[in-house]
Amino acid sequence: MKKLISNILNGVVVLTAVNGLWSCSAENPFDSEGEGTIRLHTVVNSITTRADDDQSTPDPMQEYKDKCIVYISSEKGLIYKKVGLHNVDETITLKTGHYAAEAWTGDSVAASFDKKFFRGYESFEVTKGSQQNIALTCKIQNVVASINTSTIDPNLMNDDYTISIKNSRGEIVFDKDNASSERAYFMMPNGDTTLEYTISGTRQDGKPFTKSGSIEGVQRAHHYILNFEYNPDGAGQTGSNSGAVFLKIKIKDEDIHDAQSVTVHSRPTITGVDFKIDKQQVYTTDADIPESLNVQLCGFKGLKELAMTSPSASELGIPTDSINLFDADANRLQPYKNAGLVWTSPEYNGKTDVATAYLTIPKSMIERLSTAKTSEHIIRITIKDGDTDPKTHSATIRIARNDIAIKMEDPIVLDKVDQNSDCLSTTPYSFTIPFSLSDEVEGTPGVEYSKADEDNWTFVPVTLPAKAPRKSYMTRAQQKYTVTIKGLEPGTNYKYRAACGDFHSDNVMTFTTESKFVIPDASFEEWSSYQASTMLGTKTVTLPGKTGDKETSFWGSGNEGSATANLTLTDKSTDMKHSGQYSARLASNAALGVIAAGNIFTGKYVKTDGTNGVLSVGRPYNGSHPAKLKVYANYRPASGVTAKDENKDFLPANFGGGKDHGQIYVALTTEAVEIRTNPKDRKLFNSNDPVVLAYGQVTWTDNFGPDGQLQEVEIPLEYNDRAKKAKPTHLVIVCSASKYGDYFSGSKGSTMYLDDFELIYE
Repeated sequence: MKKLISNILNGVVVLTAVNGLWSCSAENPFDSEGEGTIRLHTVVNSITTRADDDQSTPDPMQEYKDKCIVYISSEKGLIYKKVGLHNVDETITLKTGHYAAEAWTGDSVAASFDKKFFRGYESFEVTKGSQQNIALTCKIQNVVASINTSTIDPNLMNDDYTISIKNSRGEIVFDKDNASSERAYFMMPNGDTTLEYTISGTRQDGKPFTKSGSIEGVQRAHHYILNFEYNPDGAGQTGSNSGAVFLKIKIKDEDIHDAQSVTVHSRPTITGVDFKIDKQQVYTTDADIPESLNVQLCGFKGLKELAMTSPSASELGIPTDSINLFDADANRLQPYKNAGLVWTSPEYNGKTDVATAYLTIPKSMIERLSTAKTSEHIIRITIKDGDTDPKTHSATIRIARNDIAIKMEDPIVLDKVDQNSDCLSTTPYSFTIPFSLSDEVEGTPGVEYSKADEDNWTFVPVTLPAKAPRKSYMTRAQQKYTVTIKGLEPGTNYKYRAACGDFHSDNVMTFTTESKFVIPDASFEEWSSYQASTMLGTKTVTLPGKTGDKETSFWGSGNEGSATANLTLTDKSTDMKHSGQYSARLASNAALGVIAAGNIFTGKYVKTDGTNGVLSVGRPYNGSHPAKLKVYANYRPASGVTAKDENKDFLPANFGGGKDHGQIYVALTTEAVEIRTNPKDRKLFNSNDPVVLAYGQVTWTDNFGPDGQLQEVEIPLEYNDRAKKAKPTHLVIVCSASKYGDYFSGSKGSTMYLDDFELIYE
């Protein structure tokens, strides 16, 4: 440590929580992602007592360093504690959230010549990608008092004096032996802001005197110095206080927070913005390369030098020799600028004594690096700070431009999953993660996960295919597998990391499980009605649900179309049920000379087009990914299928005259789907439509379920390739007692009962 500053009161301990420096943060123009990281670089700023002045012996603050207790707390309580500054970890990774850092050292006593107490407190936020720069200053908590003995005139008072200074709980007494070398340290009780002093002694003429007074409104970290002034006459004084008037005390108040201090600083730092500079960057295709690699440079007392060198300099378009980019002449800098390299001048922060600059390597430069090189490309950056005793630091950017150049540094690497672009990775109960293994793995590789606000890690081992390739030349890019975490809770934030034996990756990533979707009115316990205009006048239409509004009801049916013929094809029933009082009964019938299918669907009946219907199927949905649709059903098909002649070509061979068919289908889509039954502009549901992401169906050609009872049926959903990139916004469920009712084909009397629809998640 540098030589301690003389003649200043002892009293400041500084703890800095930074990314290698005392206050250098990744700030605009570059934002970063990932978990927040704190690097605790701890220093002690020592201010000497008079007794310690000019000493070159051991650090007088060492005891306080060793006793210092450092805490970090979140809203859930204490999460980090270390005793002794030498034990404070240099790097701590914290999840996003609000924290408080606190430190204590010394001894809290009422009054003492040598017991001092220090405390520091700082609150801070950790956000994704942040590298927090927290200066936690442990400031002295004592009220300090001392005697300026140079103002005592020995020609006016003898050296037999005593000076008492006290608060409501403790007292310190100075005399001629210690008044010039000691200071009194007081911890003031709550509400006590007064120091009282009493000076007793004798004048040179032998007369005794006592002088008392008080120092009001004292504050922590303030030094109150008693200075002596005299009025030698002392006229008119008698008794024990005779001569006291000759002495006046003038108080000098010093704020010791502002006292000068000396710090020990760390080397300058080089930090990747949005990428980890100590990790290999893999860009096997130009499409993998980001628009730029941005590097933050920080140096104590400024930045004097910046240099960039590379064995691949000719490909990057820069000179092969090294120059100081901060201080080279224009001619030498021009090739770097022509290559596309950008750097900013150091911006100095006088408060923190740190300068910050940025270096940007554009995509165009990285694209020039050969993809044929079988080893990684190296770009080395070196900086030097501006201190009188300058320190340097270098960092290496490593770039692999093909699979052979990729180096596995960890035994297992988990990919970061973008849940918006890999929509099938997540369900309410599971999460699937791509991973890759190094060529040689010791121990069992896997993934650890925990709820985001906890640290209760659960390990899930990975299982490889029986014939997984294990050749020494295999690279990470050629060994991709997946692992699925199961048994999760719906709608919950989690974190995860790679693990293998004693290895635990410091790359902690997060995901959120989907929330389950509960199908509204799925038990058909409530029914309502609304008035609809038909070509035969206004009719009352029965509707599933309690709203009586076809625009907002989750379920719809074809009842509005059949109401023209005064028929209700879909209604509540007590004949058979799984739970509650009712189920839904769908019964096909003949209306206006054609078969009208008993049906129910998610959506609404839009209008009647002549004797045909226009429907909108699909209701808004939460985007989750169920595995199945479950329902309790009973189906009894009637025989003697009839069909319009104009529709017979659309029906299966031998369908006419036989038994009717019943059907339920379910789909997840990106919008509601319109259905039109008019042959002139017929539009029916197509499971291959681009808006369909998942589809499943069951068709019954004979009885389903025991007589008089509902039976459970599960309909698996099959997701297509489109489902990986898009989330479903609508849920489609269509049920019909006559599968070909859209063609006005079926049998009068075919009946389906339904109860308790439910989406099943795995």
